[in-house]
Amino acid sequence: MRQIAAPLLFATVLLASASGPLRASEAPLTASYTVRWSGLEIGRFSTELRRTGERYHLAYQARTSGPLRWVVDLASDGWATGRLADGGVWAEHFRGQSSWRDGEGYWRVTFAADGTASEVELDAATTADREPVPEALRRGPDPLSLMLLAMQAARAGDVLEAQSFDGRRAMRYSLACAPEKSPIQPVALGAASHDALICAAEGELVAGRSKRWSERAEEPRPDREPARIWLVPEVGGMAHWPVRIEAESRWGRVTIELDSFSDPAA
Repeated sequence: MRQIAAPLLFATVLLASASGPLRASEAPLTASYTVRWSGLEIGRFSTELRRTGERYHLAYQARTSGPLRWVVDLASDGWATGRLADGGVWAEHFRGQSSWRDGEGYWRVTFAADGTASEVELDAATTADREPVPEALRRGPDPLSLMLLAMQAARAGDVLEAQSFDGRRAMRYSLACAPEKSPIQPVALGAASHDALICAAEGELVAGRSKRWSERAEEPRPDREPARIWLVPEVGGMAHWPVRIEAESRWGRVTIELDSFSDPAA
C-alpha cells in the first residue's frame, strides 16, 4: 500500500491532473454529469478546470433535479485554486456555498505554504451546527485539490490514502484500484472504447460532525460496499478522467455518469 502524506495527499473522488506540467489553457476544460437513482435522474454535477502553467482553478456546480427537486431543492457551488508541481498539489484557497429552500451557508479556507489552514471562515449557522475541527486536522488540501492529486497518483493495483479539510470538516479517504483495466464506452467521449481503471473509494468523517443530522447518518456502515469509479486515461491531456461512479445509498444504487465533455485545447 502506498501512503501519501500531507501536503502530497491523494484525492477523494473525482478529477485528474496532468502527469507532466499543465499546459496553458485560455478556455476552461468542462465536464458535466447526471446523477441517477434506480435509473431516475435526481441531480446534475458540472466541473470547470482552468490551467495556466502550474496553476489551476477548479470549480464545481451541483443541484438536485427531476422529482427530487420538488422534495429537496438543493444547490451548491465552489472553487479551489493552487499549484500542481513536483508531483504534488499545493492548495491555496477553497470556497464553497450551498442553498436550499429555508437556508444557505458558506465555508472558506486559505492554506499557508506548509499546508496548514491560515484562515477559516464559516457563516454563523454552519459554525453553530458543526462540531469544531481540532487544529491538528486543519490541513490541506481541500477536497477539490485532493481530487486533482488523486487522479495524478492513481495506478493499477495501488491503494491511496489521505485526508482533506474544507473549512467545515476533515475527511479521510481511501482509493483502491484494481490490478487490471476494464473496457468502457462513455457516450460523451465518442464511439471508441477505452480501457479504464476501476477503483473502489471510501470516505470517513474524521471531525466536524453536523449536529443537525443524526449520528447514524454520518457514521460509516460496515456492510456498505465502497463506491466504484471508472477512470479513463489520457482524456483532455489529463492522466485520467472519471466517467462513471456507482455507489450504494440507504435507498438504493446511485450512479453518476459523464454526459458531456469539452476540451478547448483538443
